[in-house]
Amino acid sequence: MTTKQVGEFSVTAVSDGMLYSNHDVILGIERVESERLTGIPYGQPLPLDVNAFLVRHGGKLMLSDAGSGHTMGPTLGKLPQSLRATGVAPEQVEIILLTHLHPDHSLGLVDEQGRAVFPNAELIVHEVEAAFWLDRAPQQNDSERITRNTKAQRAVTAPYRDRIRRIKDGEVLPGITAQLAPGHTPGHTNFLLQSGSDRLLLWGDIVHLAAVQMARPDATLVFDVDPQLARATRERVLGWAATEGVVVAGAHLGFPGFGRVVRSGAGYGYQPA
Repeated sequence: MTTKQVGEFSVTAVSDGMLYSNHDVILGIERVESERLTGIPYGQPLPLDVNAFLVRHGGKLMLSDAGSGHTMGPTLGKLPQSLRATGVAPEQVEIILLTHLHPDHSLGLVDEQGRAVFPNAELIVHEVEAAFWLDRAPQQNDSERITRNTKAQRAVTAPYRDRIRRIKDGEVLPGITAQLAPGHTPGHTNFLLQSGSDRLLLWGDIVHLAAVQMARPDATLVFDVDPQLARATRERVLGWAATEGVVVAGAHLGFPGFGRVVRSGAGYGYQPA
């Protein structure tokens, strides 16, 4: 168990398991470059840790993202047991900060019977994200991936419909500020925790593959709803994080997922903290 103290905040990394992807999901760079950066030959799986973060502050128990649940294979869906290993039952979680509504971050909201895994939790989600996945009428040019995910998000948030708080940018809870970071999804959101002079940025999916996207922030993924906006957002956030020296907590930055961004040549590097 790895816990970072951020002033009065206590942030513990909890694992949902391991997601296996492949080089074909990486766009914008040559295959040989992605092989060089990852050290993994084409055709072999690319492992991505899926992390969530348990936040304790002011007597409240909060969770950043909800994992993938039972939907994505046997190597994932470990979040409830990981929480219990820290001494916290899912029923004790009071607030879930959703960085965005993608399967590995939200489908763990419900169990195999469609019941709430976190029955006492309020969901906090940016109004832009909620509008896109939960309100928007289907469009003729929607991709199959967007159509499938829209249906999934409406199903997993249904048990929480009376406990969804749609937010704008700005302070959403004491010491927690929401920052719209769009592109990967329209309402993808970073949450900045600040207590005194200590800060930590919960940044969701700003980076999926640190070995690739730190050195080459221009590399996008097939999962990005708007790849060019995702690229611009990533470059902006990486630049800010490197300049500020702030600790970041990422869903896919290995486990436990805490680190710092440093400038390295024309790109960036990642230093686990």
